[in-house]
Amino acid sequence: MVAKPIGPACNLDCEYCFYLEKQALFPAGGQYRMTDRALSAFITGYITSQPAPAVEFVWQGGEPTLLGIDFFKRVVELQKPFAKAKTITNSLQTNGTLISDEWCRFLKRHHFMVGISLDGRGQSTTATGRTARAGAPSSRRCAG
Repeated sequence: MVAKPIGPACNLDCEYCFYLEKQALFPAGGQYRMTDRALSAFITGYITSQPAPAVEFVWQGGEPTLLGIDFFKRVVELQKPFAKAKTITNSLQTNGTLISDEWCRFLKRHHFMVGISLDGRGQSTTATGRTARAGAPSSRRCAG
C-alpha cells in the first residue's frame, strides 16, 4: 500500500513532479498532513484486512520527511501491536534533503527500506526542465 501522508507538499517543489496536479484535489490553503486519527485507522484497517502474513507500507509524498521523525515513530508504534501476527515492513521514498543522522539511525533501527529520488547536478537538471516552480534548479537544494 502506498500512503501519501503529506499529500503533495514538498520542500523542493519541482515543476516536473507528477504529483503537483494532485494539489487541485485538496482545499486551497488546506492542511495536507495525515491526522493521528486517520493514521491509526489507516494502519489498523490495512493490516487487519490483509490475509497474507506480510504487510508492506510504502510512505511517499510530496516529501514524507516534512512530517518529521515523530510521525514515523508513531507509525512504528501503531504497527507494533500487530507485529506478532504479521511481518510488517516499511519503505520510504524521499528526496533525501531532510535526512539527518537521527533519521538514519531511526530508519536503520526500524528496518525501513529507503529510496532516494535524485535529479543530478547543475546544467543536466536545468536542460531537462528539472527546476523548482520558482525557476531555480532543484539541484541547488540538494548539493551539500
